[in-house]
Amino acid sequence: MSDSIFSAVTTGDSGCDRKQSPIHLTPQLLSSTRIFNDTFGSAGWHNHLFQKMVRDLEEYALVLLDAEGTILTWNTGAQLLIGFEEKEIVGSDFRVFFTMEDRSEGLPESYLKSARENGNCKFDGWRVKNDGGKFWGSVLLSALRNDEDAIIGFSLVSIDLSESKAAEERQRRYNLELEHKNEELRRSEERYHKMISEVEDYAIILLDANGIVQNWNKGAESIKGYTANEIIGHHFSRFYLEADIRKNIPDSLLDVARQKGKASHEGWRLKKNGSTFWGSVVITALHGTENEIIGFSKVTRDLTERKMAEERQHRYALELQYKNAQLRRSEERYHRMIAEVEDYAIIMMDTQGRILNWNRGAEKIKGYAESEVLGQHFGIFYTYEDQRAGLPQHLLDIARTSGKSTHEGWRIRKDGTLFWASVVITSLHDESKAIIGFSKVTRDLTTKKKADEQIQLQNQQLEEYAYVASHDLQEPLRKIQMFSYLLKESPDNKEEVMRNIDRIVSASERMSMLINDVLNYAQATDDEDFFEQVDLNLVLQNVRKDFDLLLAQKEAVLEVDELPVLHAIPIQMHQLFSNLISNALKFSDKPPLIRVYAENDATGKVTITVEDNGIGLDPVYEEKIFKRFQRANTEKKGTGIGLALCKKIVENHGGTIAVKSELNLGTRFLLSFDLIT
Repeated sequence: MSDSIFSAVTTGDSGCDRKQSPIHLTPQLLSSTRIFNDTFGSAGWHNHLFQKMVRDLEEYALVLLDAEGTILTWNTGAQLLIGFEEKEIVGSDFRVFFTMEDRSEGLPESYLKSARENGNCKFDGWRVKNDGGKFWGSVLLSALRNDEDAIIGFSLVSIDLSESKAAEERQRRYNLELEHKNEELRRSEERYHKMISEVEDYAIILLDANGIVQNWNKGAESIKGYTANEIIGHHFSRFYLEADIRKNIPDSLLDVARQKGKASHEGWRLKKNGSTFWGSVVITALHGTENEIIGFSKVTRDLTERKMAEERQHRYALELQYKNAQLRRSEERYHRMIAEVEDYAIIMMDTQGRILNWNRGAEKIKGYAESEVLGQHFGIFYTYEDQRAGLPQHLLDIARTSGKSTHEGWRIRKDGTLFWASVVITSLHDESKAIIGFSKVTRDLTTKKKADEQIQLQNQQLEEYAYVASHDLQEPLRKIQMFSYLLKESPDNKEEVMRNIDRIVSASERMSMLINDVLNYAQATDDEDFFEQVDLNLVLQNVRKDFDLLLAQKEAVLEVDELPVLHAIPIQMHQLFSNLISNALKFSDKPPLIRVYAENDATGKVTITVEDNGIGLDPVYEEKIFKRFQRANTEKKGTGIGLALCKKIVENHGGTIAVKSELNLGTRFLLSFDLIT
């Protein structure tokens, strides 16, 4: 049996499946008044006491309906529960308590029909109060029949299971109002008596002022196991355990009811057969016309099933609490282990990619403290290009559909520097396989990436050196061989011998120059051990001395403005400017004008410009000329390595080199470096 009067709900199930014995107002039942009178004495005391019991019931709405469902009587419980006063509601159709939905489905009519056919009908559902509010009401609707077995009306018993509490002041007002209705209640006494006696799910009994049982309904017999003859005249403490009796609980409840009007209690109670049940008891004091206590009403519900369910739930809660504690300890150990890992950035993210936790490895690799990133999207570590391409969301989508996604690429630290990251994102699921978040493990492979790039560069260089050896070096060697052969074939032709000797010398010079340039390029290093403070003004003075003769021969002018001091490798700075000055002198069809000057900017960088008035070059060659063995002008002597060496030297020093040129309008080389701070 459920906690409510009935267990059915208003979803089309009326809860009225079982047959019930109809209530007959037989001569025997009508004579109960005389039996009642014999028990309690004369002067109609029993009528008044029974009326007071029914009148003062507050936890239960007790209503009589005529055969069509029109309200005839209305007790305090009904008024408290629903909000209508008796004068407001008597004569109304009981359908006003049903929601519009229930009425549209015809539920009130179906309940009346079921009560007619089965004797009574039990149902639960939402009911409407006077103020428009709702309460969950448990209802027993029973048919009342006369001696001819004709239905003359219905009894309706309802309880508010939403456990709304009425204030004692409201109860007092309702009780005062009910005192004016005593005469009407007396006329309804027999019908109320029948209604209460037929209730089976609640033990409703009347006690005298000393706690002696005066009446006994079907519910009391069903719950406690005693018949009325066996229990009437005995003290109600018979239903209590010995331990509760020793604690004086029965008498204490009567004392509370005397003082406060009502007493409530839950505990184990005894049945006739010695078994126990969990009883919920409400004892209400009944007052006479002079407000003296004349007895008590006692309503008991059997909540054993609920109690057992609560105990099972309690045991389950304790077990769950224990398991949760174990899980927490395991999770704490796991989180401590993860938090201490420094070589891997291990983070947890929610389903949207927002960061939930942050280990030491993440702080070490990415540079952020945990407080700086919690709640932020993990996309902040990706480059602008990757963010614009939607790479972070794409990796999440793959992990969401495939369980895992992997990727390598450049990522951004807090300080703006880049590192090469290897990333694995794994989706996390709950017990229902729903995705609850993601784990993300990142390794910093920058060192490995640079090593791989260096190996790749070296392999490329080897290939280029092989090309030089197989092609560029072979070409002057073939000339030397060919001219030497011609020299041998025409020893008597002195003029031809001299030409061939000149050709051999020229070819050998080109081979020597090519070998020197290749060696210079290969030896260009960025080893920090060779760096020192280098005054570029002194470097240019030495370069000028190297080219004094050539400057004079070409009538060239070399103008050098004040230049900065750089943290650099001296020999490489000399090679850099020697190559640039040599190019300016070499690629000129008129007296060369060469200018070298420097400009600082607000970012702490300096741009050094080497400018000439030479033949210039087509802009299409501006990128190609910095590649090894590439020449923009094949008519002039050169190995194609000089500018590649310049680029390598500049990059060794953390700088950049660019060229701006136009045909016949000269060339400018722009060298950008960080200034010494």
